[in-house]
Amino acid sequence: MRYLKLGLVAGMALAGGVALPATGFTQSAAAEECAEIAGAPDAGAPVSREALNAYFSTLGTARPHCEAAVIGAEPDPGAMFHLAVIMQREGVHERALEVFGMAGEKGVAAAHTKLGDYYNFGIGPVREDHRRAVAEYQKAVDGGDVPAMSTLAIMYQLGRGVPQDFDRMIELLTASADAGYHFSQFRLAELYMKPQSIPGSLARELDLPDPIKAAELYEKAAAQGSAEAQKALKAFYEGDGVFDDPEVRLKWVQSAAENGDAQAMNELGFMYEQGDGVPYDPVRAAELYIAALETGNLRVDELRGTVNGYTPRWDRETALNFQTILQERGLYTGALDAMVGRGTLGAAARLAQQ
Repeated sequence: MRYLKLGLVAGMALAGGVALPATGFTQSAAAEECAEIAGAPDAGAPVSREALNAYFSTLGTARPHCEAAVIGAEPDPGAMFHLAVIMQREGVHERALEVFGMAGEKGVAAAHTKLGDYYNFGIGPVREDHRRAVAEYQKAVDGGDVPAMSTLAIMYQLGRGVPQDFDRMIELLTASADAGYHFSQFRLAELYMKPQSIPGSLARELDLPDPIKAAELYEKAAAQGSAEAQKALKAFYEGDGVFDDPEVRLKWVQSAAENGDAQAMNELGFMYEQGDGVPYDPVRAAELYIAALETGNLRVDELRGTVNGYTPRWDRETALNFQTILQERGLYTGALDAMVGRGTLGAAARLAQQ
């Protein structure tokens, strides 16, 4: 076994033009240096092209130490993984497969993820074998590899190598996202916003779409540097086509209103006044207008909204309720006539200034 490793490493060094450390190194010291530079084995997708380039640059620096760490009776498993990644990058796939296999046998879960990718996508000389891919991904998941959870989730979504199972897909994707994997966070956010890819019954059971959870996940992925998430988050907050779905819009507005956002309270009030996406409720509409003004963050001239670019006349019942609340607060002394004019708006302005 020791000579197999020596031959393997020597071939790699010659192919890459990299010299081993000078005589006198210790295998354990080399393993520590390899781990210090290259980090823990990671089969996840880099968050950006810059991160990808930095990753391979780091591996290049770590390479001679990792090579030294596999020479001996007990080759370091983490070093084997890093060297296999380099082999894969350089197109030496037969050796990469062999060394990923060795690392996997030594307990490196990420190595099983890499092997799963070979059989999933038919990389190099390997023919696609989706069942074998699933088996490798499952070994990786059992070993705690977070990126494998994400890929296996997709396999269950597509029914690729396994029976289609959307519950299992969401379970795995959620676990991976909760563990901090940016790719899963983005995919789960997309699912929360657009659940058309799963059965309607499951979407209803999960109360999807859910723009609140989606925004949280976009933010987490964006904070890690995901350009996709940053773009989606920008469109989300600018409302660029995101809220064309009335259900999504309503859930977002309701959540913001519950959290005390004056603009959201006002918008929700206007929806109740118009019966737009919610049942017509003049009492609730008036209460929301009052609550929005009470925050001190909404001017009277910002009350209500527009329909087809125009501000409609006040609904009579909403106006009466609005005047009644202002009267009960001792701010409005005029007639309860549903005519929201100077007197009513002056009382509303005093409320906003309190």
